[in-house]
Amino acid sequence: MELIGGVVGGLVAAGGLVLVLVAAVVVGGLVIVARRRPKPQAALDEVRLTAGSALVRADARVAEAEQDLEFAAAQFGERATQEYRAALRRAQGDREEVFRLHGLLQSDPGANLRHRERAARIAMLADRIDRRLGEQADVFRQRRGQESGAPERLQRLRERIGETGRRIEAAASRRDARRATLDAPALGAEADAPERAARQLTRAEGLASEAAAALAASAASAVAERLGDAERLLYAAEEGLERLDARLARLDDATEALDRLRLDARLARDEALGAVAAAPDPQTADALTRAVAETDAAVAEAAEGSRDPLRALEGIQQALDRLETAQAASRTQAQRLSHAREAYHAARVQAEAQIAAARDVMGGGAPASARARLEDALVELRASRAAIELDPVEALDAARRALVHARDAEVLAKY
Repeated sequence: MELIGGVVGGLVAAGGLVLVLVAAVVVGGLVIVARRRPKPQAALDEVRLTAGSALVRADARVAEAEQDLEFAAAQFGERATQEYRAALRRAQGDREEVFRLHGLLQSDPGANLRHRERAARIAMLADRIDRRLGEQADVFRQRRGQESGAPERLQRLRERIGETGRRIEAAASRRDARRATLDAPALGAEADAPERAARQLTRAEGLASEAAAALAASAASAVAERLGDAERLLYAAEEGLERLDARLARLDDATEALDRLRLDARLARDEALGAVAAAPDPQTADALTRAVAETDAAVAEAAEGSRDPLRALEGIQQALDRLETAQAASRTQAQRLSHAREAYHAARVQAEAQIAAARDVMGGGAPASARARLEDALVELRASRAAIELDPVEALDAARRALVHARDAEVLAKY
């Protein structure tokens, strides 16, 4: 019996040892698998990174095609670029869908399976944008490389050079007239646009002369190359002058908005002073009095003939916002709607100017976060324009959100 008991005990001990070893192997395997398996957050970050790269690619490709299309239209005419323009419209629709899907990726912290599907669709749309626009760009790249029509191209180029030269003189005159009344920062990066355009025009004229000489010598490749380089320089000069015109127009809008906002500020501060006596408690009365004083200071700082209307707009608008907060409890709904309508124009002008400033610093290397925030600003600005008639308060809020998004986009693009 002792022998049998010893054998049984040994078997039990051996069996226990085997179970321990098996358990150890199983646990070790699970640990290894767990370590190899990507963590949910890491996998999500990878999906977002992939989607962000595709967004940057799609956005840059559409922006490049928009410029190339205008360049092609200037070279070959609108009729020749109809298919290119249709392809660009489809690509712009795909780009909007890319930004929509990217927004869902950023706003939804979970749902990994849906994230992968969204990221895959973003990549597919980016590929489709690249393919469609690339095909159209290749068509015109080949047309530019052909000698046929070179004399006509050269003639059109020389006509555009003369026209651009006259535009440079007019733009410089307008810019100089505004310099007398504005601080240098108000003109922004477009301040030296006429000088840059003049340098580009000089180089284009030289290339046109070289193309004419190559044409006389029947040097086909040299003709196409010189003409293409000259046309690109001329297009860049024209684009710079257009940006200056747009900047001056925004400053005109800001000056008009500033005049209106000064009047609104005077009316609002008089209304607030009248509400001090009827304030429900001393704290509210003090808040109203301080807000009136800040509004008066902002209006005084943005004196008549402000040398930076956009900056002056911001100062008065911030003071009026504080005044509105102090008065909010005593305002009726009709008064709130009226105030929103009065404040909307200035808020929209500020948002449009900030969006333009963000676009100026974007370039081709801006990250997906900056591009997405700029798109958010554009969406809010469109929403504000659509809402102004039916809901002025929402329109004002949307314009202010557009301003915030555009500022964030500029910061993200810079850093």
